[in-house]
Amino acid sequence: MIQSLNRTATLWTDLEDMKLPGIKSVYFLPESTGRYWCVISVETKYPGHSNQVGNAAIATTTGHYGVKGVIVVDGDIPADDWDRVMWALSVRFDPKRDAQIIDRGRSTPLDPALPIDARHITSRIIMDACTPYEWTRKPIEIFLDEGMKAKVLSQWKEYGFKD
Repeated sequence: MIQSLNRTATLWTDLEDMKLPGIKSVYFLPESTGRYWCVISVETKYPGHSNQVGNAAIATTTGHYGVKGVIVVDGDIPADDWDRVMWALSVRFDPKRDAQIIDRGRSTPLDPALPIDARHITSRIIMDACTPYEWTRKPIEIFLDEGMKAKVLSQWKEYGFKD
């Protein structure tokens, strides 16, 4: 958890120092030992902006060492909301269009996914789960009517579901 907190703060500072516009939130997942995977939320301002943010993250003093994956999401999704991040990967991410593999990056000798005698170099992935800025017709998110939601929830137990 401590790694997640300090690496989140230093990466966000690194990105701000790079003067990248639109950064909404940054998060290193504690589940990834606070080091290997991060999520960045960005309000895109121009075509290629979200990809630039992903590449910038692995070029920073924080991101160049040991990061295996960067997930970039639109500004409407907080970087620390894993359910929404997974939703974005499900409905805004196309693997062919939006994944970028980097074959050689600086690793850490602490990476248990690599052979002990080959832990200096790792591959990386940038996953751009943002709706492309240049699309003229963008999908809109559809929400359940609040009145209907309240009605269903008020009868939830009657439907046979637990709280």
